[in-house]
Formats: sequence, structure tokens, C-alpha cells
Amino acid sequence: MDNDIVINSEGDLKSVNYRLVRNELATEKAGAETFVGRVEVKETYGLQDVARQMVKEGCAVKESTIRLVLSEFADLVAELVSSGRAVNISGLVKFAPAVRGTFATEDAAWDPSKNRLVVNATVGSRLRTAASGSGVRRVDLVTLPTLTDVTELVNSGERGVIVGPGPFLVQGTKLEWDEEAEDEGFFMLYAGNEIRCECYGEPLGDPTRALLYNRQPFDDDGVPLQLFFRTRMGGELLYMVEYKDTLVTAMRD
Repeated sequence: MDNDIVINSEGDLKSVNYRLVRNELATEKAGAETFVGRVEVKETYGLQDVARQMVKEGCAVKESTIRLVLSEFADLVAELVSSGRAVNISGLVKFAPAVRGTFATEDAAWDPSKNRLVVNATVGSRLRTAASGSGVRRVDLVTLPTLTDVTELVNSGERGVIVGPGPFLVQGTKLEWDEEAEDEGFFMLYAGNEIRCECYGEPLGDPTRALLYNRQPFDDDGVPLQLFFRTRMGGELLYMVEYKDTLVTAMRD
């Protein structure tokens, strides 16, 4: 989704999220629409992330040591399987070399264009059942808001500019939010600080337009800005979209 972000709600943090997607083959075979669940991975942990998390959860070994051991472990596994050996980490995973491709006869020679060596990884029993007791949460497909245009309303009505301080108009779709919720609405990122923008007068009641006021004075013209919109769209999950065109500051005349 590029800069379109789903911010996990508290009840979502420990669950495995999934979407339902249409399975074309099963639908054709059954003669009726058939869907399968596809897990929405929240984030991918790399070696450094794993080491940091282990230390956070009480591991007595330093992050740097964990990274070194895991890196050397990966190198050793690669060396062992490349020499025809298998490596079995009990309950976790088994690595073993395997041959891919076919041979025309019983005594056919190895053909690099048809045959190759690969490494198979088989999940162990501890990992196979690791998620069996996890909570699950279906994430429905939603149409997110869009931010298509920003126009300042102080100087010359220039597009892609926000005057500080001053009102500005945002155009897009689904621009509705709960004004009582502090984490919903429009936010600017300026000089490393996040600033919430206020409604300018009464809400327009038009989901394609938002009239806002920026109380932040700017020190200079032409400084890059980021503008975000956050909303739960009446539900539980908090969604965030970013204005993706160029946006800069302007000082009030």
C-alpha cells in the first residue's frame, strides 16, 4: 500500500490477521465461489531484530553475540548441506540437500540445464504447532481515503502549499474522522515535530473536502512538509494515508 498504513489496534497485536481471497481453481472445481485465508504478515524480523527481541525478553547474551552466533550458524549449515549432509535442529527445522529435475534414463549423466541441487527446509514439530493456539482476526478489504489536493487559502491560493499560520483546503475521498479522538484527523510533520491541524470553522460535512487550520508559524518558505490523515472510518482499526505530492511551507504575508 506504499504509504497507506494500517495501525494495529490493541486487540490486534497478538492475533494472526488474515484476508479471504477467491481461489480460482477451487471455485472452478466446485462450481461455486470458494475462498481461502491468506495471512497478512505484520512485519518481517531480520537477524538484528531477532537478536534485539531476544535480549528484550531476558536473554543474558548481548545482541552482538547473538547476531554473530546466528550468522556463523547459517554459514555452517550452508557448508554442511553443500557437502551432502543434513542438519536437524530438533523440533525446529531440518535442512537437507535435494536434487531437482528429471533424468531420461537410469544411467543418464547430470545435465546442468535440467538438474540442480537445492536445499530443502522442513519445519519441525514445535513450529508446526506454534500458531495453533493463536487468536485469528479477519481483516476485511477496505477502500482507504485519498488525499488528492492541498490548497492554501491565505496568500494566492497556491496548490501544494501550507501557510503558517493559516487555513488550507484538502480535497480527496472519505475525509471523515472522529474529532474527539486525539489520534484521528490531519497531522503535519514539520522539522521533526508532528502537529495536529484543526478544523477551520464548522465541519463541511462533505467527505471530499476538509477545511483545516494550521497554527504552526514557519521559519522559512519552501521547506518540505508531510501531511497525514488518520481515521478509523467508524470501526476499530486506525488507518493512515499520506499526501504523496510535493508539499512545502509558506510564511504568512
